[in-house]
This record gives sequence, structure tokens and C-alpha cells, in this order.
Amino acid sequence: MKLNALTSAITCALLAAPLAQAAETQTDFYGSLRIGIDSVDAGVDEDGANGRDYLSRVGVKASTDLGNGLTGVGQIEYGIRDDNSIDIQQNGQPTLRLALVGLKGSFGEVYYGSQTPLFHKYVRSAYFSDGNDTVRLGTVREDDLTQYYFKGDNYSVAAAIHTEGQDGDDLDSYSFAGEYKAGPVTLQAAYVKDERVGDGQLMGARAWYKVTDAVTLSAFYHLQDDDFGLYNGSTGNIRLVGGAPGIPNCAGQERSAQGIYASYQAGNGQIHGRYAVDSCEDDGDVSSAKVEYIHFLAKNYRLWVSYEALNNDDDRAPVSTSGDDMSETQLGVRYDF
Repeated sequence: MKLNALTSAITCALLAAPLAQAAETQTDFYGSLRIGIDSVDAGVDEDGANGRDYLSRVGVKASTDLGNGLTGVGQIEYGIRDDNSIDIQQNGQPTLRLALVGLKGSFGEVYYGSQTPLFHKYVRSAYFSDGNDTVRLGTVREDDLTQYYFKGDNYSVAAAIHTEGQDGDDLDSYSFAGEYKAGPVTLQAAYVKDERVGDGQLMGARAWYKVTDAVTLSAFYHLQDDDFGLYNGSTGNIRLVGGAPGIPNCAGQERSAQGIYASYQAGNGQIHGRYAVDSCEDDGDVSSAKVEYIHFLAKNYRLWVSYEALNNDDDRAPVSTSGDDMSETQLGVRYDF
């Protein structure tokens, strides 16, 4: 009787309370289709041309004016192929990429959920149309991630903590990042501290120089301690038979990735390329050279053709099951909407 009376009282109070004014909400659906054909030459019988999906995705973004200078935001995004597949298949299962909520105001921006980590956003985003970059350290997305951003006129700073896993630890990793712009130059840096698997660090820096409206140069350097164990390995586009990355892992060793990039754009065409080296302390180096031509039929609709070659030195584990060097040619279409 007492419980029923209490429930009735709460219900009456809620019904009697004035309804909050409906907040203005904006919802945007978006997608990116990246579909094409690739041909991998790894010196094995399974080489050949194959249909490929290059990280196509669909998603929804929403924002609501909360008043008092605050905006609530949310985003959810799915890849349209199975996590363990490299092409789109009938009856395949989509893969979660992003799922986050956030709050924006004069204090900055704070987000929680499955997100792209700071290291990727600031110093390691891919240069090419397929959304991949073969030589790279770190991971693309993380769950249970809290990130904070503050943006000024010509700079931004960010911090993050990672609490994934019911493993008894309060903190799995923490990160810091920043960017500074001065005229045609942009400088970026990021740092990750592993508090779960090992006791190592991942750090990186990248610089951009806008030479002219048509010419852009960039360079990067990333360094991973031998004790850094959160995500060993380099996830790239060229794949061995069975799906393993073309650049082999060297867990337990100090590892670095460094490279230079150049782009030239004129009219509806762009040609750009990158040369990079993945170095392991004991196992040696794998070099990567990639060049791509893009033809824009519209700002959001492009055709691309690219070529990449991987070459390993004598000390490094072979980049293919045949022991040969590898190369890949791509022909694709990317439609962003």
C-alpha cells in the first residue's frame, strides 16, 4: 500500500510538472562507398585481381541545442562489410566503427564511447582514397574511450583516458595531443602511455607545409617502445593470403615508422605519393612506396588508381609467404554523401 501510494504521488508530480520546451535537434545521415578491384603480386599461386571494399561505411550524426551555450551530440557508424572480410558479401554482418555521445560548450568538447583515438586523428590519418596506410603504428578505433578537445584560433589540444575491459584496472591508457598552425605550416604531436599490457609509450609527430595552393608536403615520425603492448603490429591495406598484414609484426621490440609525402593538384586531378619505412630494432626494415592518381568527377565523387610496393631487407621476416617482396595495384571509386 505504501509503495503504491508513493508511486502514485511521483506519477502525479511528473504529470503536473510543466513540459520542457522541445529542443532543436539536427540529424544528418552520411555514408562513404569505397569499392574497387585490386591485384596483389606476392609471388604465390593465389595472386590475382579481386573485388574489394575499402572501408565503406554509413552513419548518423545528431546534435541538440541544450541551451546555456551547450550542445549535446551523438554519432553511430557501421562498416558495411564483415570485420574479417575484405569485400562486401550478401547476408554479411555490418561492423561497428563508432558509437559515442558528447557535450560541446565554451569549455571545449568531451566525448565518450567507441571513437577514433587521438594518435590517429593528429599524427596518423591515412593519406589515400582507400582510407588505409600500410606503414602505421597504433590503432584506428577504441572502445570505452573518453576524449577532451579545446580549439583556439590557430591551435588545438586534447587529452584522453581509455578504460576498456573488465580487468580490474581503472585505467588502461592515457593520451595527449596537440596541433599548431602558423601560416602555411601545421605541426602535430601525440603521446600514448600504456598502463595495461606493458609499461611502454607510443609517440609521434607530423608536419605539413602548404607550398602553394596546388602543392603540399608532409613528413612524420612515430616511435613505439619495446614494452608498449596495447596494439602491436601495423595494419595496412596490402594483405597476405588469409588476411594477415603485409608488414609483419615485431612484438617486444622497439619499433618506428617514418615517411615523407607530397601532393600536387591541378583542375580535377590530383597525384600524390608517400615513401615510408617500418623499422624494428632487431628484425630490420620494410620500406613502402605508394603513388596514387585521383580524378574528381565531383567534389564528393572520385575515381582512383594506385600502386604500392613493399620491400624488406635481409634481416626482416619476409612480407609474403613466398619470401618475395609484394606489390599491389588498385582501381576504385569513392562516393561520399
